[in-house]
Amino acid sequence: MAESQVAEKPVEQPPADEVAQTEAEQAEQAAEEHINIPQVAVRLPTPSHSRTLPKRTPSESFTTLTLLPQPHETVQELKLAINEWVGGYWLGPYSLRIPATKGQVNGHGDTPSLSKTKEGVDVRAGEKLSEWIEVGDLFAHVDEDGERILEVVREPYSDFSARQTVLRLLELIIPPGSSINHMSTPLALLPGSTIFESVRDGVVSAGSSEPVYEEVEVALPSGRKGKLGKKEVVKVKREVASDSSNPFADWKGEWRNASLAKLPLSQAPLEVSPCVRSIQLSSFNPPPPHLRQLGHQLYLQVSLLEGETVTLVCSSRGWYVSKSNVNNFDPTPRPSSDGSTPGPTHSLIDLLHSLSPQFSERLSQLAPLTNTPPPLEPLSTVPIPQSEPAYPFLATTPAPPSVPELLRTQLAYLHTGATTADALDATRDWNEEIQGVKELPHESMQERVLREKMAQKTWAEFTQASVRGVMGVARGDVPPLNPNEDSRGHMWLVSNIFITRAIDCIDTYAHLGGDDAAYISHAKDAAGVKLLNKLDVDGLYLLGHTVVDWQGERWVCQSMLPGIFSRRKEDDAAEETPAESETTKEKKEDWVKVQGHSPSKSIDSDVPSEEKDEPTENPLIIYGIDSEDLSSLHWDEATHKIMEKVATACRLAPHQVKAGSDEKEFYASAEVKALRGTDGRRYLLDLPRLSPVDVEWLEKDISGKLAGPAKDADGSQYPHRVVLLRPELIETFWESELKRWARGVAAAEQAKKDAEKKEGGDAEDKDKAGDASASDGVDEAPKEEQSPAAEAAAAQRAEENKPVDASAIEDSIKQFELRFNPDAFVDQAPARDAEDKTSFTPSKVIDESDPTIKAVRDASLFLRTVALPAIALDVLTGNVSGVMDGASLSKLMHSRGVNMRYLGHLAVTIAQFSAGPEGEERPASGHLSAFKGIVLHEMVFRASKHILRRLVRDLQPEHVPCAVSHFLNCLLGSASNPSPSAVYEPIDFASIVEPEYVSLTPETLRSEIVSEVQKRYRWSLDDQYLTTGLRRKQLLRELASRFAFQLVQQDYVFERVESDAQSTSEDDKETKTSKDKKKKAKAVRAPRQTTFEPSDILTLVPVIKSTAPSVSVAEEIFEAGRNTINRGNIELGLEFMLEAVQLYENIHSVIHPEVAAAYNQYASTLHQLARLKIQQFSNEQADPEQPLGLDIATGLRLQRQAIIIAERTLGIYNPETTAYYFNLALLENLEGNAQQSLRYFRHILTLWDVIHGPGHPEINTVLSNAGVVLQAINENVLSLALLSQAQQQSAVIFGADHIQNGQALHQLTQAHFLAGDIPKALETSKSALEIFEARLSKEHAQTKEVAKNVELLTAVVENVEKQKQATQQAKERQLERLRAAQARVTSTDRRRLATGTPTTLGAKSSPGAGPSSVAGPGEAGVSPSAVQDGAAAAGQPQEGSRIGERGHLDVDELVKFIQGQGQPVKRSAKNALRGKRRTGAKR
Repeated sequence: MAESQVAEKPVEQPPADEVAQTEAEQAEQAAEEHINIPQVAVRLPTPSHSRTLPKRTPSESFTTLTLLPQPHETVQELKLAINEWVGGYWLGPYSLRIPATKGQVNGHGDTPSLSKTKEGVDVRAGEKLSEWIEVGDLFAHVDEDGERILEVVREPYSDFSARQTVLRLLELIIPPGSSINHMSTPLALLPGSTIFESVRDGVVSAGSSEPVYEEVEVALPSGRKGKLGKKEVVKVKREVASDSSNPFADWKGEWRNASLAKLPLSQAPLEVSPCVRSIQLSSFNPPPPHLRQLGHQLYLQVSLLEGETVTLVCSSRGWYVSKSNVNNFDPTPRPSSDGSTPGPTHSLIDLLHSLSPQFSERLSQLAPLTNTPPPLEPLSTVPIPQSEPAYPFLATTPAPPSVPELLRTQLAYLHTGATTADALDATRDWNEEIQGVKELPHESMQERVLREKMAQKTWAEFTQASVRGVMGVARGDVPPLNPNEDSRGHMWLVSNIFITRAIDCIDTYAHLGGDDAAYISHAKDAAGVKLLNKLDVDGLYLLGHTVVDWQGERWVCQSMLPGIFSRRKEDDAAEETPAESETTKEKKEDWVKVQGHSPSKSIDSDVPSEEKDEPTENPLIIYGIDSEDLSSLHWDEATHKIMEKVATACRLAPHQVKAGSDEKEFYASAEVKALRGTDGRRYLLDLPRLSPVDVEWLEKDISGKLAGPAKDADGSQYPHRVVLLRPELIETFWESELKRWARGVAAAEQAKKDAEKKEGGDAEDKDKAGDASASDGVDEAPKEEQSPAAEAAAAQRAEENKPVDASAIEDSIKQFELRFNPDAFVDQAPARDAEDKTSFTPSKVIDESDPTIKAVRDASLFLRTVALPAIALDVLTGNVSGVMDGASLSKLMHSRGVNMRYLGHLAVTIAQFSAGPEGEERPASGHLSAFKGIVLHEMVFRASKHILRRLVRDLQPEHVPCAVSHFLNCLLGSASNPSPSAVYEPIDFASIVEPEYVSLTPETLRSEIVSEVQKRYRWSLDDQYLTTGLRRKQLLRELASRFAFQLVQQDYVFERVESDAQSTSEDDKETKTSKDKKKKAKAVRAPRQTTFEPSDILTLVPVIKSTAPSVSVAEEIFEAGRNTINRGNIELGLEFMLEAVQLYENIHSVIHPEVAAAYNQYASTLHQLARLKIQQFSNEQADPEQPLGLDIATGLRLQRQAIIIAERTLGIYNPETTAYYFNLALLENLEGNAQQSLRYFRHILTLWDVIHGPGHPEINTVLSNAGVVLQAINENVLSLALLSQAQQQSAVIFGADHIQNGQALHQLTQAHFLAGDIPKALETSKSALEIFEARLSKEHAQTKEVAKNVELLTAVVENVEKQKQATQQAKERQLERLRAAQARVTSTDRRRLATGTPTTLGAKSSPGAGPSSVAGPGEAGVSPSAVQDGAAAAGQPQEGSRIGERGHLDVDELVKFIQGQGQPVKRSAKNALRGKRRTGAKR
């Protein structure tokens, strides 16, 4: 985990404009070369067995391969292409040759030279070609249209080629990432895992583990025959397939916490059928001397799928099956079935094809023989060559824990050929390799690319060797070099890597803070090495350097300085060394004598030797102060010239350093030392002091008042005094001062011009300026209520961002000078004979009248007054995104030059920016609220890390899980068990004091964390925050990821679970699913007394800080591409960026975080350009369907690969991976892949939940984007749910009257409109309009847009109301006519009843009833019409009443119905019964 460093350009590199121009010319030349690249035909031999090659079509040929190599490609790269081809995968060792004709061979069998390479090597026909010859040199003798032919010639086997052939076979039949590959030995579980393809294909449900159902109609047979046996249609629920279901189909409009037990951590391995039962080296290896003399190289034992086990012998002629078996060795060839003795087969793969038909069948299903596309991306399975893989913080315990694989222990023999330690090759000289790569030529582009590629490979291998060495030392496998000294001062040498602990073992840092100062100083030293590696100064050499944090200790790994163990002091008149030979005499000043004394004697060299005290001076030091003798000052003119280049890049000032009675000029701090090695090179060491100190922190925060809420309280002493300014801050401050100086110069020039103008002209100019400012204020920034601190920071930024007339300062720009004295305000160590080593001598370099010293003070003030508020201001205004956790916060602060010790001051700044307009205190809201939560979390995490590191230091490996689990129980699980007990099983055969973690309790841990936060960050942390304010799941991830260790994947219970069953309401019935879930949960929690157990901690993971140099050539071309795009040449700029991407791939071997970042930047640039073009089409009212002219498909491909690489190297649950997913979702939507875009958005929400949790403003952005995509596919209901949730969260986070809530309401308006709720859309739009008018202005473009929406929606609502009123009036008129008609009919019925006329209305008469049944006037009965009218008037329900049933009919139809016309005919009972039979109902 490398620390982020300042983005400095290499020294003496051309400007970006020149680079762009040069690269443009090279791009044109490359384009011409690409068009005219000649073909190279490679002729291959034919295998001996027919099954070796697949059946070919008439158009295919496996005997000739046509390649199109670039002129700078080598023969080795051609051989790689041949090996990966289906026609050449089977080949054994071979060479490439130019075929010789009979006329070219002379009488001695020699051929004439065809051409010469750049190195002067002759290229002859028929001779074996060197693998490093370039294709351009190889065919330099061939005309442009000439034929270029190479042929594959088989070579005899050697011990090395035999072992390489076996390794090549293993790569073919045991693909990486497959289910049968068990040969890796990683440092932790699930190394470099990825889940991208599972997310892409919908296999991983990003938010829900439960299936999604849909309602469908299904026809069921009735079981009857004939016409009565029709199918019955019923509605059932069916599970929706993952590839067709909407990723948000189960969204409930509320935040759903992701379950740790169900988080995807890796995709399933590639299922591959084994080609053989087993393959291993025979136990008869190595061949005895007499058989090796006969050509025997290797013995291989293979168990075939047919059940036979054979022992294969590799001789110089090839492979054959011997008569040997498992127990008896007989190297003679086994006869064939016809009794003949077959000869050796040159190809091992060819021989296996002849022995096993099943081998041929299984191998044909693997690459490169199969035509089926691979089920997994190759990037997701291939090994990671030059980067450390990411290890997930959760992992599942493999079952079984280990798989038997004998070949796993034999790989070392296959790679080295050594069977004993004595037979191993000499240990690699890492220092010579690193310096040799640095000295490679780097004039041309190809030379620079080759040099940087070799550098990245060498540094990656050095880092891996350092990690292995540290783990071996920590286990006690390596004895120290100085076993008789105190254990704190032990040093180790492992594989030519010098390993020490980052502790103050000789009191070098006693006056600065002891071990705490040493811990920080070594990290700063690594940062200085990385910075100088990036600058790449010629003549300046740096040791290989890596810092590894492992098991509570910080280990420093360095390549060995030549001559470090031979500190002999000889006279200056010693013989001239080989380093000063004739070839280097013209540059003698750049070298030093490797045996003599230093070029310039130390200052105290005139003092008689008998007056000097021990220790004696170090003869290797040629520049700087000897740390063992502070009065000894060394100086070297050639080194001083080199340091001048470093000082120019780091803004360091030359200053005098005094020692004794003499003074010398230095650029860097005198503590930075240059040592001469016995190889004649100058090495720079002790590089923490390449930056000046933070004097304001030294004077105000080392001790004294706190910066937090309890600002009047005295804080504890800061742990150390190694407080330095970051290089990023120095660069930012330098640029700020340059702008300020330029504004001053421009103002002075303008004042001179104004003095020459008339008063009238001045007034006119002022009026014009006023008009311009008024016109510029139309689309001004939102007018949010801000605190005085925020307004002051915004005003200061506006002042800094004012444009400066470049012409006014063009002539005087060289006069600007700002440099820093790195020795200013630096505490000095006490005298060597002082009793108190912890005391320090105040610095004497404090005269601020010196501009270089005052610059140090100003930079320190700039950090507090400008850089720190700038971060809070950018967060407040939403200009910072992606800050999800402490790691992303650290990256942000470091990029702005702010040290992490300022976390407490940053929290104070947030509180100041959250205050009201009058300065009154208010809780943080909006972006600041989430940002403050992350800041507080980071303080707790860092304090916890310091405590945990102290607890696990010096523990036995088996006790570390116990200490970590108990620490987690006290920190995160105290709510579940307030009194957890530590697990400790002492080792019986050693008397060990009980470790400190055993006595740890939640109360003491919280007290320690509060104390650490006060001490390190000057912030008073509320004790209640540790019990109620922590986001426990997210803090657990941070501790596991950054400390670092792996946990068992399961759901951890952080709160107490009540044992009593909760009461439920009478009608509340639980489903069977929920009951099963509760039973399972109880079954898991029952035996646990604490949240974490020692078995939950699987393993610790080393944290690595590499100092590898950056890829400068790719960075320059990438920057040139961006500048070209900004100048308007989009096509050429994108070509530059794509060329830089290819260079990143070439140098880093693809799978590297920097390659992923380059992919992401290129794809993001394409997306931004596409959005600009779409906006341009919209403004020009052009056809929106016209092509954009951008290669979006390439951007999509690179963005997908960026995610795979990021997941494998940074982590699946990482902020940068989340940002890559977000960019991919936007690109997929731009390309029209809505379902894919929604899958990624849903997965992003899960990533946010794991990394941060709910409540972050950027989550609303994800919801809003997903809602817009859902609208595009007409999922208006789901879109409304997401946008409603985003708006509700915006109102909660920012406030109801904030501009962010206005934006959310504006989006919600369209969602309501598309859902058909016009009144709600109008109401929402009016609310948005009120906010925009208050925060922007009525004249703002967005306010006008919202006002126009309100007008349109108002018109629509009014139109709808008018239509409703018209419809209501029509209904009322119809009802009046109906009542009038009923009144006329009723009066007619009464007249008929009075005259005895029968009526057709009323209740139906009983059968057989005649006129006599009608009641007379004197009886109780009344007419049926009267009864109905009375019941209706009384409002009582009447059985059989049908009044109003036909109120929907027209008046004329109602009159006809009243008169008895068109009355419906009732079904007979028979038909009714038949209907029941149809439905299967009972009679």
